[in-house]
Amino acid sequence: MYRQRQPEPRKNPSERSRQSKRLVFRRSMVLMGVFGLGLFIPLLIQLWNIAIVHHDEYQTKAIEQQLMDVTVSANRGEILDANGDVLAMSATVYNLILAPKDLVASVSESKFKDEDGNLDEDAYNAEIQRKRDVVVDGLCELMPDLDREKLEQRMEKTNSQYEVLATQIEEQDAKAIRAFIEENNTSYYLYLTPSTKRYYPYGSLASQVLGFVNSEGGAYGLEAWYEDLLKGVPGRVVTGKTAQNVEMYNSYSNYIDAINGYDLTLTLDATIQSYAQQALEKGIEMYDVQNGGFCLVMDPQTGKVLAMASSPNFDPNNYSVITDSFLLEDVDTDTATIYQQLKAENDTKPADEQLTDAELQEQAQAQAKGAAREKQWSNRTVKETYEPGSTFKALVLAAALEEGVVSENDTFNCPGYYNIGGWRINCSKRTGHGHQTLAEAVQNSCNPAFIEIGQRLGAEKFYEYFQAFGMTEKTGIDLPGEEKGVNWGSNMGIVDLAVASFSQRFNVTPLQMVTGFSAVINGGNLYQPYVVQKVTDSEGNTVKENSSTLVRQVVSEQTSQRARAILETVVSEGGGSNAYQAGYRIGGKTGSAETLEDGRTIVSFMGFAPADDPQVIVLMAYDTPKEASPGSSYGTCGVYISGGAMAAPRAGELIAQILDYMGVEKQYTTEESAATTVTTPQVTGYTVADAATRLEKKNLTYRTVGTGDVVTSQVPAANSAVPGGSTVILYLGDAAPEETTTVPNVVGMSYEGAKKALEAQGLFMQAAGSSTFYSESSKAQSQSVAAGESVATGTIVQVQFSTLVEDGAADFYEIT
Repeated sequence: MYRQRQPEPRKNPSERSRQSKRLVFRRSMVLMGVFGLGLFIPLLIQLWNIAIVHHDEYQTKAIEQQLMDVTVSANRGEILDANGDVLAMSATVYNLILAPKDLVASVSESKFKDEDGNLDEDAYNAEIQRKRDVVVDGLCELMPDLDREKLEQRMEKTNSQYEVLATQIEEQDAKAIRAFIEENNTSYYLYLTPSTKRYYPYGSLASQVLGFVNSEGGAYGLEAWYEDLLKGVPGRVVTGKTAQNVEMYNSYSNYIDAINGYDLTLTLDATIQSYAQQALEKGIEMYDVQNGGFCLVMDPQTGKVLAMASSPNFDPNNYSVITDSFLLEDVDTDTATIYQQLKAENDTKPADEQLTDAELQEQAQAQAKGAAREKQWSNRTVKETYEPGSTFKALVLAAALEEGVVSENDTFNCPGYYNIGGWRINCSKRTGHGHQTLAEAVQNSCNPAFIEIGQRLGAEKFYEYFQAFGMTEKTGIDLPGEEKGVNWGSNMGIVDLAVASFSQRFNVTPLQMVTGFSAVINGGNLYQPYVVQKVTDSEGNTVKENSSTLVRQVVSEQTSQRARAILETVVSEGGGSNAYQAGYRIGGKTGSAETLEDGRTIVSFMGFAPADDPQVIVLMAYDTPKEASPGSSYGTCGVYISGGAMAAPRAGELIAQILDYMGVEKQYTTEESAATTVTTPQVTGYTVADAATRLEKKNLTYRTVGTGDVVTSQVPAANSAVPGGSTVILYLGDAAPEETTTVPNVVGMSYEGAKKALEAQGLFMQAAGSSTFYSESSKAQSQSVAAGESVATGTIVQVQFSTLVEDGAADFYEIT
């Protein structure tokens, strides 16, 4: 049944109004949600970027704004000699820092705004410029070396908070800068930070061993080799700071102490090192040496290096400065050569890439100076190789004695040459040495004799001992840049063996040569050389200690003893006689190596003492004494160019100095005792006869001036020290001594001739040098007081004597 739909009741007006409002509200809420969500999504994305994507970046910025982080430098360790004397040390210096951004921030904009908040930009900028001018003017006055223009440019870097204006400012200058900062209230943007500077109190002493420190740390020598131990570990101080960059001491703080570097105690002795450098430089000056030289002093019983000297030298306090006159000449010569090379290369470039002549000249000079600096920094004793010359014959001698192929009873005939393999090899003495014993062959440094000894050994055995003495390997010394020699290898031909037997056509380093020679004389033991004795921390606790390291035994104790005895005769009777020093038993071997370069000879002497119990071994070498004329055997100084004539005297003096310093007691022969210094007795007032008796007891002679029987005056006065055998002048009657006298020239005279010439002028001679100074073959080489000078009557003049020796310098090859 169909039912009719009933009509809905009509709503009253108030109900319709409420429904309409609810509808509007719902629509508004929907729209607000839609638009709110639309706005919130970018915000969420931005928050995501800040909190997640760029978290580390913003965290770093926040830390930088809230914390002050200052690095605390660690003190670099000291380097000490064997006696504890400081060779290298660090002291506090300062760096001057400018923060241009903080300078601008120190000027408040609020002070330059009017009541409406408008900024007076001209006044604001003028105040910033005023502060800049105060800093520029003040610093340029305090530090004249500052470049004003560059300083003003740095002031303009308003985004920078760290501009280093100067480094390594000494305390005295830093004090004046602090006063300026305080007076002008600039600490917010101008301040000093502590740093360290390396000092070398002894200047150039052992400079190539020590090396130096640059901005990157240890650059050369021990400073570089032991960088990790010396540099230490920097510390940090982290504290809170205000927005104005002011440290808040009561806020968060964290202190990490710096760990100071370790100290090195060396085997080097500053006194012995000083002796070695002085002896080296003395010879360079005396013999007009063109290419410097080197000197190495070692304890042969342990491998401890006592001194290492190289020339040219430098001062590590100013390591870039070139002072050697020969190096400066090389810079000028090399600059011209390099300039021509650069110019030729420059001419091949496109026009827009070519440099000006001024730029090319600047580059050439920079390269030449760089090469010169590298040369002066080089420790020649470990980094350079050379032909050792006849000093190597000592090793051949020991090998032959050990193998039993020679004995002290053997004789050798030298006609002045040796024919082998189609070659005629000459001796240094072209007329030959004739028949000679083994000891005489060593004393004469006879090439034919040593060629024969090499042939007896044979190539295989020769090379075995060559290796055993360390000539093919690095020594392992604790210094950077060690090289090793160049040789023919085990495939030696008959001629290679011949020339190697007398020490030519192979290279070794000076250090290899000294360690190998030490094994000949110390009982046969090859030791590894070292320069660092121990490593200690800042409290003196030993962290590491080095000791003697035996590499191997090369020859027996008996062989070593036999070799020492023969090598001692080289000084007492042979070519090394100029190394003689009264009271000390010195052994050794001379060397003169003619290189493949025209006019370049390296003269050397290897000496050790005491000969029966070696405590020190010295290698002295001079590179290229200048020839008097091209091809001459004599130098411009008038001395024969050889190790025996040039290196031996300087090495002998050095050995005596070292033994005196070490307290080794002198032991004089009867002849030496007669020539030692004595004290003159009182003879004034005595008769001539009584005076003669008193003088004779002191091993003194006399001559008289004037007439009479009684001595009225004497020269020298009583209790004066004079050499034994000197002639005292006795004045009789009215005769009186002159207060001063003129020194005669005795260079080139024999011992007796020089003595008489000096005594004739009322002077006294103290002889040094040649072991045969009483012989006519010994000639005065130098005198301590120059000829023509006026000195007090009775002055003692030291005269150095030498004997002409030929020690293998003139080796020459001819095809037969």
